[in-house]
Amino acid sequence: MAPAAKPVRAIDGLRGAAALGIVIYHMRPALAYAPELAAASGWFEKYFLLLDLFFVVSGYAIASGYGAQFSRRIAAADYRRFLWGRFARLYPLYLTVLLVLAAQETFYLILESAGVLTPPWTPWGRPVAEPTGFVASLLLVQSWGFTPKLVWNIPAWYVSALVAAYLVFPFIARAAAGLGPALRGPVLVGLAAAAAMALHIAYQAGAFPGVNDWSPVRAILEFTLGYGIAQLKSAPAWRRHLQLPLLLAAGFSLHEPWRDEISLALLAAFFWSLLDDRGLVASALKTRAMVWLGGISYAIFLVHQPMLSWFDGLNNTALSQHLPILWSQYFTWNLALRLVLIVLAGWIAHRFVAVPWQRRLDPRKAA
Repeated sequence: MAPAAKPVRAIDGLRGAAALGIVIYHMRPALAYAPELAAASGWFEKYFLLLDLFFVVSGYAIASGYGAQFSRRIAAADYRRFLWGRFARLYPLYLTVLLVLAAQETFYLILESAGVLTPPWTPWGRPVAEPTGFVASLLLVQSWGFTPKLVWNIPAWYVSALVAAYLVFPFIARAAAGLGPALRGPVLVGLAAAAAMALHIAYQAGAFPGVNDWSPVRAILEFTLGYGIAQLKSAPAWRRHLQLPLLLAAGFSLHEPWRDEISLALLAAFFWSLLDDRGLVASALKTRAMVWLGGISYAIFLVHQPMLSWFDGLNNTALSQHLPILWSQYFTWNLALRLVLIVLAGWIAHRFVAVPWQRRLDPRKAA
């Protein structure tokens, strides 16, 4: 049996950095309003691939808590406990943000019906905020091809796809146990990486028109890639020296028109280089601030899109004439304030919603 994945503090920092990268990805349109940053508005078009990195990291992380257990057998009680632990960690905050957005839409509907306000859209009637998408989001299946995945809390399609990976993970672990310990990691990494890269190639070639882009398959393959990395029995002592070159290569690939599968491969290799928890980049990621940021990264991820929409909404109100921070000459400060407030809101949501509910629903605090 392959050893369980060991905790790696650099991974926590990596989560924090990736979460900020996703925030910046969704801030791209706003960059055009800051004269100093307008040229950078096209630099971050491929930062959505950081979600693929999150899938890989999640697969690696889950190996430490459940890989050995499901490698031996899949008992119904263990399967239920595993899924309940995931539910307790993910769903309360996810549901809270979704209900806040539903309350916002209902508030606009009430004001419109009373003749007090005429919103620039039809409340509960927009493609991104209509009842069918709400039900799909409530059930966490919005990315499964039944409805458009970019509805309500737009980035939350990732959580929906991750749920699919959690559902099949025990069966992946059990099936992989049939391989010898020396083969398990290389085979899983090789097959999952090849299949994930093929999926990205097919997507870029337009093979998935319409609402179904196979997001659950994408999550399962990349989750399996991360799990396979956790099953690698050994690694060269010099891999930590690859951290900076791989980081530079991955960063360059995200800012240049390189193919997505190349960026994915470089991001996965960079992640692998961190697993000794030593090295130049790992040391930077292990700092207290970065580890703290990683701890609240899920909350940052869930709250950032609604908050960005609220910030953008302010620019379309009369307040834009009276608040200097909304003026173009100060918009760089506006963007900096957005980041600060999003991180603060993420901490509040994590501290006062996610953690209390996880403790209440799953006192064992599953990994």
